[in-house]
Amino acid sequence: MNQRARGALSVTGVLAVAGGIAVGAAMLPEQIGVSAVSSTVSNRLPAAMAVPTLACSGPETLVVPEGGKAVSPDAGVLISALLASEGEAEAELQAEGKNFDAIRQLSESVPKTGFSVHPGTRVELENEEGQASVAGLSTWNLGPIVMTAEAGRAGDAPELAAVQSTLTAKGDLRGLSASRCDQTSGDAWLVGGGTRTGQRLRLVLSNPTASAAVVDVTVLGADGRVEAPSGDGVVVPAGGQTPLFVDALAPNQERVAVHVVARSGQVVARMHDSRLRGLVPSGVDVVSPSAEPARRQLIPGISLVNGYSRTADDPAAPGSTSVRVAVPGSEEAVVRVRLLSSSGEAEMPTPAVLNIPGGGVADVPVSGIASGTYTAVVEADVPVVAAAQIGRLGSPGRQATEFGWAPAVPALDRGGYSVLPAGSRATVSLVAAGPDSALTITPIDAEGRELKPVKVEMKKGTGSAFPLEEKTAAFRMSRPEGGPVAASLVATSTDESGTSITVLGVQPASADDVPATAVADTRVGLR
Repeated sequence: MNQRARGALSVTGVLAVAGGIAVGAAMLPEQIGVSAVSSTVSNRLPAAMAVPTLACSGPETLVVPEGGKAVSPDAGVLISALLASEGEAEAELQAEGKNFDAIRQLSESVPKTGFSVHPGTRVELENEEGQASVAGLSTWNLGPIVMTAEAGRAGDAPELAAVQSTLTAKGDLRGLSASRCDQTSGDAWLVGGGTRTGQRLRLVLSNPTASAAVVDVTVLGADGRVEAPSGDGVVVPAGGQTPLFVDALAPNQERVAVHVVARSGQVVARMHDSRLRGLVPSGVDVVSPSAEPARRQLIPGISLVNGYSRTADDPAAPGSTSVRVAVPGSEEAVVRVRLLSSSGEAEMPTPAVLNIPGGGVADVPVSGIASGTYTAVVEADVPVVAAAQIGRLGSPGRQATEFGWAPAVPALDRGGYSVLPAGSRATVSLVAAGPDSALTITPIDAEGRELKPVKVEMKKGTGSAFPLEEKTAAFRMSRPEGGPVAASLVATSTDESGTSITVLGVQPASADDVPATAVADTRVGLR
């Protein structure tokens, strides 16, 4: 069954997709098995098209290992997607996983539409010259959703972008969580989360390709690599998903970094991080991959607000902000963390220089800093990986807190499109990664119309941050002139309990990014 959406909206279309989750855990089965996507999805386009295929992981809290218990997020899983092309193009979203009527959408937050994508159906988005299509979709699919595209003529390679998000107003999973729908990869570092009491950390491996993947999962903790033999040789079926509870792999770890390496095949890896303090919700977010190990890491999107940036020097305190650094190799690292703003380096109250053992993970608290949006620069004498936890306290009189994980991102010398999580307000955070740089950000509304562009100029060693208009649904970043640029998107949503936050790295999909498919032993250097 095919459904097609059309519209006359310039050359860019924004597509909203909603994934259905029932409210109330009573409707959920105790255990939900692995779902599957048709093996034809990832191989539909000829290689000559050079168009990336994107995969969204679907509801992470509902995919559980054998014997595990699914947890309802008590809200809809939304997917906002974009297709852009200079000429005619078509995009398709398809879900052929498991169809669970018990998790069919009941949340009022999902738009009412005449379209749905669920097992056995697909939704098409056409982009003709001077036109685009917009559609809102619902789904009760459990498993990955795959987005592909095809140009109407040679030379008009379409561009795709998509983001999956969940905004929950109450319950244990209160908060805003989001992640990009990405291309598959053979090597991913997920820096964030912990496995102590009150922390729930689950890893979801999605495989939208036609071949099974075999991956090794390594966990690093504060004192070094954690022995986790059940993480070796994990099989992810073709078109399916494999979930792992990280708190079972590596229990009682205050902070972790997880390395996923494919022996064969390719996957999309995400971690869902949620916390409780007794019965009080303490935040939720999705940990997305950070930039590959390097001696210098950039983390834009360090958003500090009065009262929140001074929470505590304890990075584990509710509502706190901190920078996390992990050392993949066996040598001790000497690490320095500093913050950049639009005027240059921001002075930190305490010098942030520390030693981290090989295979270890450390958190550097960020407190006593003026309100603003910063970029963290992590410098080390050996390669490291990094991310930042951005904290938010609740409204006065409210105990609930929130957090978002900002990954380290690679510097970009190309432009492209990014999409905002549905229903959020957003700020773009950028930093000149090398020489002076200039670019243009063009916001796009939900009808595909371009809004007033913003020209950005940055000196070497400085950053820039600006809020997007309220009606912005996506934006296009031009190719930087001068040096490369690193960027993140800080998305927030506010209700009576306080502000929820999530941070997405800006990294437009590219057909030139060919993932590694075979890597040697992930434990080299850590034995």
